[in-house]
Amino acid sequence: MNLRIKFILFFIFVSLRVFSQAGLQFVLDTSVIVQKNNYQLSMPFAGGFNSPVFCKIDLNGDGQNDLLVLDRVGDRLSTFIFNANLPGLKFKYAPEYITKLPPLHDWVSSYDFDCDGDLDLLTYFNNSIGVWQNDYSQSAGISFSLFTSQINSVYASGLAPIFSTQVNLSAFDDVDNDGDMDILTFTNSGNFIEFHKNYSMDSLGVCNQLLFKVEPDCWGHFRLSGLTNSALLNQNCFTNKLEGRDSHLHSGSALTILDEDCDGDVDIINGDILGSNLLYLRNGGTLDSAIIVQQDSIFPSYNTSVNMQNLPAAFYLDLDGDSINDLIVSPFATVGEDLHNVHFYKNTGNNCQNVFSFVKNNFLIDQMIDVGTSSNVSFFDLDGDGKKDLIIGNDYAYNANPNLQYSSLTVYKNTSASGVSSFEFITNDYLNLSSLMQFGLYPSFGDLDGDGDDDLLLGNADGTLIFYKNTSSGAVPNFVFSSPSFQSIDIGNNSIPQIIDVNRDGKNDLLIGERSGVLNYFTNNTVGSNLLFNLQSSNFGGVNVAAQNSITGFSAPLLLDYGNGYELLVGSESGTIYHYQNIDNNLTGNFNLIDSVYNAINESKRLTLSVYDYNADGVIDVITGNSDGGVRGYLGNNSNGINLNQHDEMFFDVSPNPIKDENIISVRFASTIENGQLQIVDVLGKIVKSDNIRGQYYQLNLSSLSKGTYLLTLIQNGRSFSKKIIKL
Repeated sequence: MNLRIKFILFFIFVSLRVFSQAGLQFVLDTSVIVQKNNYQLSMPFAGGFNSPVFCKIDLNGDGQNDLLVLDRVGDRLSTFIFNANLPGLKFKYAPEYITKLPPLHDWVSSYDFDCDGDLDLLTYFNNSIGVWQNDYSQSAGISFSLFTSQINSVYASGLAPIFSTQVNLSAFDDVDNDGDMDILTFTNSGNFIEFHKNYSMDSLGVCNQLLFKVEPDCWGHFRLSGLTNSALLNQNCFTNKLEGRDSHLHSGSALTILDEDCDGDVDIINGDILGSNLLYLRNGGTLDSAIIVQQDSIFPSYNTSVNMQNLPAAFYLDLDGDSINDLIVSPFATVGEDLHNVHFYKNTGNNCQNVFSFVKNNFLIDQMIDVGTSSNVSFFDLDGDGKKDLIIGNDYAYNANPNLQYSSLTVYKNTSASGVSSFEFITNDYLNLSSLMQFGLYPSFGDLDGDGDDDLLLGNADGTLIFYKNTSSGAVPNFVFSSPSFQSIDIGNNSIPQIIDVNRDGKNDLLIGERSGVLNYFTNNTVGSNLLFNLQSSNFGGVNVAAQNSITGFSAPLLLDYGNGYELLVGSESGTIYHYQNIDNNLTGNFNLIDSVYNAINESKRLTLSVYDYNADGVIDVITGNSDGGVRGYLGNNSNGINLNQHDEMFFDVSPNPIKDENIISVRFASTIENGQLQIVDVLGKIVKSDNIRGQYYQLNLSSLSKGTYLLTLIQNGRSFSKKIIKL
């Protein structure tokens, strides 16, 4: 395999790490420019949100609290740095801090439990609460070590773990104002709040220990109604339990602590699975005896009340840098609203007299590419300008009217120029595909009918395929609905197609992933105009990307050839890429699984991927989709001073370039070539033309090439040099 093709192969498999071979480095793209409705998104490739949990923490050691966001759908982490000098939104997407965080899942909260001046992280651990201690240092930056995976407390029956669930968010604060961290959490029934007092200060005189004892009475002397997210006040916990009134068992609550009136005792806000509202409960008691005396079950009733279908959770954070805590509300459940699901309430009062005023329902999300629930990514040139545009399918985008909640295709036009990669939003319903009333549309482009132009094939949730024939005779495709069930193919659930010539007979075949995680292979046996695709294998290559003990895999295939035979990448439900080799001449056998977490790329859940040199620097880049409906871009770069475009004896000029009306190009080499080879490689890495050459001048006939971007590569004596060429 020549060096240039090795470079391209590595660019496909991108991650945040630095690879030693040839000094190649692959990084998340935070520089792309994306315009939407005449507005530039500040963090387009941040990946989207569905059920985000917000947590304050200083990530870069500048003394300002930044944002850590854990999306409960797939436990995907995002990090944002606060910068007061930024116009408008004060947070900048900073994915470089993600790798510095510990493994977190289900929920996370922050509190400086050890009183060392930096915030530690508390999270769910096996029906209890674990603590990651923040070990920040100026030399090493932020880092964490596991302090405990189980916080214990003294109950009436003895020492036991503090009970917690994946769907109950506990609250952490110095509830009794004695200098150490206490915990408020719901009982097993979900109706009463337990107060776990920390006796670290009382018994040891230090605040950095976790010595808890549950107080005997239910905190605040109230209980949730068990029917709605409202409270019954002045309750006697002991009597209620004896009389069986603590029987409305349910899980799904999110507690938030604030001292609304700065009187020293803590008030709470509760979100609950039993209602779309937030419940505010005012504490009229003392530090030693909390008593809830007032409730607002449509909080904030004085402004725009929260009405969020899927278990709203409130987070009390300073979001605009004025040192006054604002309110952010997002869904704690993992299904439901997926686009307008982060509600921002600015505090127009102060921390002792909070006045929450609704500002927007898409905080941070309005700065990202987000298509709803799940994103199925693909590249294709829709406008015939020689640059591939970004097309994104989804499972659906939430609509309060389920009759309007269907899948569609979103298009971002590739507007890149002069070395700057950029895209512009065009539509969120290309071809009016939502009218098909389907779910899980997955776009794939390629010539299915052998007429020389690329057609559109859509996978969908019911396992069939929808065919749109390209009837255009020019560069701009004209997709016309042709078949609602292409070739009567039905692979079961969630068809995820790739159009590619698998058996190398000159006709495009079909690879189709599915929900179960296996691959289906259909050969193209078309004769003349009679399309015919036959199933060759429903377990192609022995591929299965479903995690152990899981029945779902959502295999998203991408078969590639970079000059050394086919290699197979498969996106998966677990959010990682499976990498297979030993494919050519082995189409009826089992492929070799090289890695199931290739290069540590991890989108946490439902990874899809597409490859294309979208920043036009001569090397392949990668776009990934995920379960949260957003996208991430990965750029391939060179480091350590390696310059692929060095002007040495292998340098050459190409004319004309771009190629518009001409089919013949001239290549002039810097010196006479002896026993060289000239290759043309398309954006998917396939060698589409190869000629042996000698001399200083050469002409190539490109009449057989379709419009697009290619790499023209000279190979001589084990070395290679490449240039990008464009056929318009």
